Parts: sequence; C-alpha cells; structure tokens
Amino acid sequence: MGRSPFEAARRPKTAESGQSLMEFALMLPFMLLLLLGVVEIGRAVFISIAVANGATAGVEYGAQSPTTAADNAGMQTAAQNDANVSGMTASATQGCRCDSGSGTSCSVPLPPSSSCATISCGSGQIVECVEVTTNATFNSLLHYPGLPSSYQASKTAVMRVRE
Repeated sequence: MGRSPFEAARRPKTAESGQSLMEFALMLPFMLLLLLGVVEIGRAVFISIAVANGATAGVEYGAQSPTTAADNAGMQTAAQNDANVSGMTASATQGCRCDSGSGTSCSVPLPPSSSCATISCGSGQIVECVEVTTNATFNSLLHYPGLPSSYQASKTAVMRVRE
C-alpha cells in the first residue's frame, strides 16, 4: 500500500530540528542591544538637529529689522518654540561690526550692543548683527561602559540684520 500525502510531507525528527530556534535565542540579546544603540544615536541626533534649528530660528527672527534685533526675549522665545526640546536654554545678543565688503562681517563672538554707538569703520560700513546660542543636554536611556551618560548639544547662529 502507498504512503499518504501527509506521511510523505512529514520528516523524521533529528537532533537538528531545534537548531534555528536556539540560534535565534542566543542572538536575540545582541540584536536588542544593537537596536537600543541605534535608538540612542537617533535620539542624540534628533536633539542636536533641534538645537541647531532653534538657534537658526531665533537668529532669523532677530535679523528681520533693527526693532526685532533689540528684542532678545523674542529671539529666545523663537528659538525655544522652534526646537521644542525640554530643558533647552537660549541666549541672544546683538552688536555691530565693520563691513569692508568681504561679506564676513558678522562673526562670533559679537561685541556688545553698546559698540554700535561707538564703532568707527573708516571707509567701511557699520552693520548690525544678532547672535543666538542654544544649549540642551541629552541623557541616554542606559549607561554604556566607556561612553558618557549625557551629551551637551550646543549651537551658535549669527546673522546680519536687514536694514
């Protein structure tokens, strides 16, 4: 008599029948650790980008006009609202520099805003600049040996004020 279709499809059990499951069970902790590392790096990059975008948003607000350049609180608020990172701090300043036509007049650090009344450029042009610095601390979910448990993200953006 012939074999039934069910008997032909069934294989006899051997010593290798649970090998794949055992290999998966051994590799699972390493794969989860790798996944957690990728998530941690993603969180750190997200906070770094948000801090940089916040500084840019704050300086863009301040560079709209001489009136907004004097609004330090408005620049700080614009930076914090754009980043939306808890615990982020922002500081804003404005100052004047001489522009000789090179296009690099606004650079860090800016002189205090009182320099605008006392600055003398000779043949150059006096330009007003704004600067916003943002800071945030990233705390990792777990402590990894050899790596710091927190990371300080910081960004300074400078822009020339539109006249």
